[in-house]
Amino acid sequence: MKTTLRKTIRQIDVMIAPLVLSAVKELNALNTYLFHALFKDKNELSAGIADPQQQVTVDIFRQFIAYHKEKDYTFVSPADVLQGLAPDRKYIMITFDDGYYNNLRAIPVLEEFNVPALFFISANHVLHNKAFWWDVAYREGKKAGMTDEALLAEKKYLITLTDDAVDAYIIAKYGPECFKPVGDTDRPFTPAELKKFAQHPLVHIGNHTCDHAVLINYDAEGIKEQIGKAQDIIADIVGYRPVTIAYPCGEFNDTVLQVCKQEGIKLGITVEHAKNFSPRLYEPDNLLTLNRFTIWGNEDLKSQCDFFRSDYHVLDKVKGVLQKFKAKG
Repeated sequence: MKTTLRKTIRQIDVMIAPLVLSAVKELNALNTYLFHALFKDKNELSAGIADPQQQVTVDIFRQFIAYHKEKDYTFVSPADVLQGLAPDRKYIMITFDDGYYNNLRAIPVLEEFNVPALFFISANHVLHNKAFWWDVAYREGKKAGMTDEALLAEKKYLITLTDDAVDAYIIAKYGPECFKPVGDTDRPFTPAELKKFAQHPLVHIGNHTCDHAVLINYDAEGIKEQIGKAQDIIADIVGYRPVTIAYPCGEFNDTVLQVCKQEGIKLGITVEHAKNFSPRLYEPDNLLTLNRFTIWGNEDLKSQCDFFRSDYHVLDKVKGVLQKFKAKG
């Protein structure tokens, strides 16, 4: 389906979502949500220090939780999910990827509402105080006069590479010092900060590989190293081996799932936009391939949340018709 048509249909779905929710009871499910950096305010967001990514500020994050509290969602931890969720409620699990120091800003909000969150850590970035490559590419690219379109094209290319190849590309372009963080906006936690952060009762720590590795770009040995070593590093820092993982860029394959099982990981999260329905949630491998929604700070928050909560989407119906048409040949 062409992009323009897809966007048009999605806009229709966003518009009708409040009507659907008022007319049809929302199905009970587990909804997981993805966040990355947590910006202090719009000024920090526009400073050009780091890739704006989802453009989520602390205030937007607070509004997000307040919205779901009002809609009678139960916020859960990974332990709650693994123990088994009763099928008669609506659940939500908050997740943050990468291990940014600025995720510390989530704590007052989590405490205000008494809700847990799961933070996936890219282990070597914490261990070596290394900036994330997309922040380096964005910051230095902007300085060099690259357009947003060129930066996006470069980003799409770099996620097809291994971390060593990404590092070589960026260092060749911007020099060996480019991976030094600029400040608190773009840096990861230090090991000591992460250890303290992990001790908070509302904080849960998960695996995001050693180097934010897009795992399908690696062979079996590389996959095992990226997941297994991250388990070891994180355990040394926080005192326990994670039982959860978020696959960088949402990419995984059968080898990835097998390695996760070998490493004692029981819950894995992708970036596929969909709800997680019980009892299918607890069927084999489904806990290792949970769906997850992404919130955007530059779009109306309520409209996004209504859209994700709605169980009727025109876009899904159109896709279904097209698939049947293609199947008939």
